[in-house]
Amino acid sequence: MGGEGGLQGRAYPGGSSSAYFNPALLTDSPAGFTLGFLVLSEQIGVSLDRRLGPSFDVPNGVQQATHANGDEFSNYPLPTGVLQKGRTATTFVPALGARPRQAAGTGHDTYTYESVGLIAKLFRQRVALGFYALVPNGNFSKLDAPYADEREQYFSNSLHPELYADRMTAVSIAAGAGFAVTDKLSLGLSATIGLHAGVGAPVYVVDASKLQNILLTLDSNVNISISPHFGFSYRPTDRLRLTGTVHTPQKVELDASFTFLLATGVSQASGVSFLLDYVPWQFGAGAAYDVVKNGKDTVTLVGSGLLGLWSNYMDRHDESPVSAYPWADTLTGAAGIRYARGPVGSFVDVQYQPTPVPLQTGRTNYVDNDRLGFDFGADYTFRALDTGMHFGAQIQTYYLIPRHQWKLIPPTSPDGRLRTPALVRDEVPDDAVADGAPFAGAAGLQTNNPGFPGFGSSGWILGGGLYLSIDI
Repeated sequence: MGGEGGLQGRAYPGGSSSAYFNPALLTDSPAGFTLGFLVLSEQIGVSLDRRLGPSFDVPNGVQQATHANGDEFSNYPLPTGVLQKGRTATTFVPALGARPRQAAGTGHDTYTYESVGLIAKLFRQRVALGFYALVPNGNFSKLDAPYADEREQYFSNSLHPELYADRMTAVSIAAGAGFAVTDKLSLGLSATIGLHAGVGAPVYVVDASKLQNILLTLDSNVNISISPHFGFSYRPTDRLRLTGTVHTPQKVELDASFTFLLATGVSQASGVSFLLDYVPWQFGAGAAYDVVKNGKDTVTLVGSGLLGLWSNYMDRHDESPVSAYPWADTLTGAAGIRYARGPVGSFVDVQYQPTPVPLQTGRTNYVDNDRLGFDFGADYTFRALDTGMHFGAQIQTYYLIPRHQWKLIPPTSPDGRLRTPALVRDEVPDDAVADGAPFAGAAGLQTNNPGFPGFGSSGWILGGGLYLSIDI
């Protein structure tokens, strides 16, 4: 936002936003200060297939079951009926609210942002310093960490878009510099700011049966991390520009630790790490060619490609996808055209980005789709108060191509051992017993995995914005 970069910000000057996309292009943008406003609406739908029947439900009373040898299960699910309908209070058991499948799904939100940019030129225009920030209104940064498997039953019992939702509220701040080494070659170096926070919560438990009376304090710290970016721009002729970029991984890290002290004097500690807003290594290359260039009109064709190393992906719980379902590296392609006549400039772009996520036929439910993007924009240059100014508008549309996937039903394991960890987990092992007798309903697969027996996803992301730049 703030120039004619559009979906080609790594290959074509985009004003102060080049501080993020390709800092070498800062030297080709005018010095100035930019303010912008952006609205973005995501309408991503996730539909769950109907459950296959009561034999796949987790029965009531599962908390009293064990393996045949007396060992407890590694984890105990909630009864499926309790999840769907909730539970009324009794004399000994408190009430529990219902958690129907997909009732708390995300992906339908509208966000607004403010953008601020600055470019300053030094040393006879040879050096350009750039700053760009895109700041969401409302929540400065929203961090959610849903599980991508059956563990989410204890929380929302829903599926969530893996690469959108809370990621849309991440603050983006980039600063850097472009250096015109020669009249044809520019190099750039910039960095984005990330966060590394630690949160400790020492807890004193007076009575384990009255957790509402716990005493809790807080020990936290926040540090800033830097993700550098590199870029170059080379013009072998007056009409042709070649560009390249390298973006190092970006992320927000959060370490949470808990220390429980009981009234008996027993102390126990635990901790968990979260990794949010992760973006992997990205390598870009692009070219722009002026097919028409005269005193009145300029027509430029632009193309670019972006290699994203998503095979290194770590999810919100700092877990990598299981080896049986590895994420793939992706190659995103974009093509566009720029037209300038006098004070008016305009552009149109189209982009295709394949999903890095394989079909989710196993335990995990990473929701993502191939994406087709369109971008339209215009920029008008004028003078007011004896100062050069630019006013621009931009519209972006992304179509998430519909996708559906069915879960594979794992083979039964009469001895209760887990032999297919990558597939949907049988949460009530077949050797389950209660009070010395086989536990009714344990045969076959029982699961509360919210993505079972299958799910589909599709949707749109629509955005538009305005900006004003003042030359300095």
